[in-house]
Amino acid sequence: MSLRRPPSARYGRGFTLLELIVSLAVFALVSVMAYGGLRAVLEARALTDESAARLAEVQMAMTLLGRDLEQVARRPARDGLGEFQPPIRHDGLRVPPRLEVIRAGVRGGAGRSSLQRVAWEMDEGSLYRLYWSALDGGGETPVGRMPVILRREGFGLRDWELRFHHRDGIEGLTTSAFWPPLGGDSQDMALPLAVEIILDLEGIGRVSRLFPVTHS
Repeated sequence: MSLRRPPSARYGRGFTLLELIVSLAVFALVSVMAYGGLRAVLEARALTDESAARLAEVQMAMTLLGRDLEQVARRPARDGLGEFQPPIRHDGLRVPPRLEVIRAGVRGGAGRSSLQRVAWEMDEGSLYRLYWSALDGGGETPVGRMPVILRREGFGLRDWELRFHHRDGIEGLTTSAFWPPLGGDSQDMALPLAVEIILDLEGIGRVSRLFPVTHS
């Protein structure tokens, strides 16, 4: 005579409803904690990438500014009225503020000049590099306007300041916020010894660089 096992002995005991509820609650808690940790990592990664992008823009701006100022040509340019203008020109009262430079070292084809008229302009929190196709008679409107530091949420150019270091026949070494200096001849081809550029950037603060002016 064979003995038959009861169903409870043949099969394992199942989960009770309470055990299932506790298991689901633990799983949900672990999932929330894991999601929170992943979200924190992603947000930190995004902030790091944004900070790196901001620094890259500032470094690019300083590099391009340095190249323009280190290649200044002692050559005047005629404006739209035919008047000679110095190779470096900056009027802090102009709206928007603009730094104009006649620079050398530009690649040109056969018979073309290696000089170029460029400018830097701050406008609505962004910094632009402008350029003209001709040195003389180009007027105020450039043929190209490239954004170098672009305004966006939490980042932008609040202000900029230019200081021109030069020799004065009376005071020796001095600094001016304009070029040509106030009281000087606008047709004088004299160049500053160096130009200090200070950028006041939202999200970063003040960044300053001193660029020597090479007289090409």
